Amino acid sequence: MTFTDFKTYFQANQNRYADLAWDDPHQLSPTELRAVRASLQTFQRGESSEGHYLYARAKQLGDPEYTAAMRLFIKEEQTHAAVLGRFLGQQGIARLKGHWLDGIFRGLRRVLGLEHTLRVLLVAEVVAAVYYRALLNATYSGLLQQICRRILLDEEMHLNFQCFTLRHLSAGRGGVGRWLHRHVYRGLMVGATLLVYASSRPTLRAGGYGFVSFCAALAAEYTRTEQMQRPGGLIAVRCGQAAAPVAPTPAGAWQWPQQGLRAAQ
Repeated sequence: MTFTDFKTYFQANQNRYADLAWDDPHQLSPTELRAVRASLQTFQRGESSEGHYLYARAKQLGDPEYTAAMRLFIKEEQTHAAVLGRFLGQQGIARLKGHWLDGIFRGLRRVLGLEHTLRVLLVAEVVAAVYYRALLNATYSGLLQQICRRILLDEEMHLNFQCFTLRHLSAGRGGVGRWLHRHVYRGLMVGATLLVYASSRPTLRAGGYGFVSFCAALAAEYTRTEQMQRPGGLIAVRCGQAAAPVAPTPAGAWQWPQQGLRAAQ
């Protein structure tokens, strides 16, 4: 697997959201709104970065294929923001201009170098991979379920992309350096877990996650990313798998692809 492979994937994935069922008549009920409104606003805001700082850092690596892949990755995140924003508008929910949780993640990404920026971004991607599973189960909206399923598939490749890059950036680091990095960013993951649970608890609980199960899901996801970053570790896209019970899917909703595991060294 190379950065060219990721660039090619992101290029081929640009029209994933072209056929969403925007004519879905379902309006979120008062109960659904109480469960998902605040977290949807927060995560939509979190996906809205223009990515100028991240792109500038990526260019410092000096690899044009990585830079191209990063540009497409940022575009994909912006597509998430646009799709979620359109859904909010359809439901009469205002977009946020800012949020303290988004501000924390943006601030953390802007210190130190590219590797640190990507490790903070990886923590956010791990959180998103669990949050969208909860959101999928917290609503009867077929459209929102479609959106969640497609974002979840995108997040799988985002995790792979960041882990592959981090493995490249940390190559040659000694055992002590690896140990320090591992525990510093595990601490960041713990802090993010607590903050996200505090800010998105209604959605997580409606989606089947209590505090313990949410922590366990994030820990399992983060452990998987650590394994992918190890020298010789398997970079794998998990297809057809959901890590939380999934509510019955309405007719016409987009399904997880049935192909097996795609992997590369």
